[in-house]
Amino acid sequence: MRIIYRAALAAAAAGALAWGGPANAEGMESTTLALPATTVTFLPVYVAEDKGIWKNLGLDVTLHDITGMGSTNAMLAGSVDFAVQSGPSLIRGNIRGRQMQGIAEMADHEAFALVGRGASFPGLDLKGPLKERVAALKGKKISVDSPNTVVDVLLRYYAEKAGLNGKTDMTEVYMQPTEAIAAMKSGAIDAAMLNYPWVETAKREGAVMMVNAITELPELTPTIATTTTARAGFCNDHESICAKLAHGFVLAHKFIHEHTQEALEVALKRMPKANRSDLEKSLQTMLTATPVVPRYDATSFPHAQELMIFGGMMRKDEARKSFDSMFTNKYVDMFAKGSS
Repeated sequence: MRIIYRAALAAAAAGALAWGGPANAEGMESTTLALPATTVTFLPVYVAEDKGIWKNLGLDVTLHDITGMGSTNAMLAGSVDFAVQSGPSLIRGNIRGRQMQGIAEMADHEAFALVGRGASFPGLDLKGPLKERVAALKGKKISVDSPNTVVDVLLRYYAEKAGLNGKTDMTEVYMQPTEAIAAMKSGAIDAAMLNYPWVETAKREGAVMMVNAITELPELTPTIATTTTARAGFCNDHESICAKLAHGFVLAHKFIHEHTQEALEVALKRMPKANRSDLEKSLQTMLTATPVVPRYDATSFPHAQELMIFGGMMRKDEARKSFDSMFTNKYVDMFAKGSS
């Protein structure tokens, strides 16, 4: 049966690569995928859906918006088949008995930046050593999205590089991007950790770039930033669905890198309230964060684990030396052999 299935999948692949019409309705399979937010980071999902890539492969994917960890919980409960989640959620869940398996990596860099209110940092050399830029945060008020998230941990990680204690040498407040940008403009806070395109929005409204994680975390890059995950065993029972979903990601990642402006239009459709200029300026950063092939690099997992232990997201005695059960490149490699 699997030999027949793989031959059929190869035929579907040829049609998809040629951007042919949708697969025959009789061969169409259905699945569900949960997204924890609407963000440009999830562009591979939007491209695969809006450009009809999954449908051309014979897969009807229904997307569900389920905020935050609710998307992972829905996947584990069987309410949806797949969830988009962060690498730390994948690692910590498996360590603590919530068995999951990643099948495609959507982002391998942490796409966050620390932006500041210029008036709060007079005379600061924004191109100076990282230690000096971060040391300027002492006594300041900085926004992160919420406590003990990757964003919060990144801020504390940078603080330690400058000899600061992120919990005592500065004041953290918790705001969403639009609130944080408004608070910086009013002077209520001095800086904020933001993702894209909000980094560009803040800069357009007068903020200055202080630290960019995309380029200033060499010791922790690549990492598991964003992954599409299924509950353990799901792909053993639904191999065709997992293969088609992963194949769609292979084609979507290729599309994003080769047809960047068309991908931008997809992002604008999904985020109609976003500023076009901000999204355009975010594109190069997003291309850096989005691998050409959505394949896991085994070195990414120790990098993510190191940051989690630093931030208290997991204990040192929980550290793993092997992460093999947490991910598979099997399905991506079926359609991206020899790619890098």
